[in-house]
Amino acid sequence: MAKEVANLLVKEVDKVQSQQPGQSANISNLTVLMLAALNIAHENMELKGNYSKVIQDISKRSAGLIRRLDEIAQ
Repeated sequence: MAKEVANLLVKEVDKVQSQQPGQSANISNLTVLMLAALNIAHENMELKGNYSKVIQDISKRSAGLIRRLDEIAQ
């Protein structure tokens, strides 16, 4: 797991550096790491939001199915 996290950070650092082609020398390593970490955090928040929406949708659909089954069973 730690290796996967490190690989993700390396990919994100590379991505940040490639987005700043002429400025790479002017941006400190700490700034690049911070930008990469913020990108990862942002992506994580988006994924959590999507996951929450999926769970809500599944819950609503499940409740509907249960109601239908209850109606049929009566």
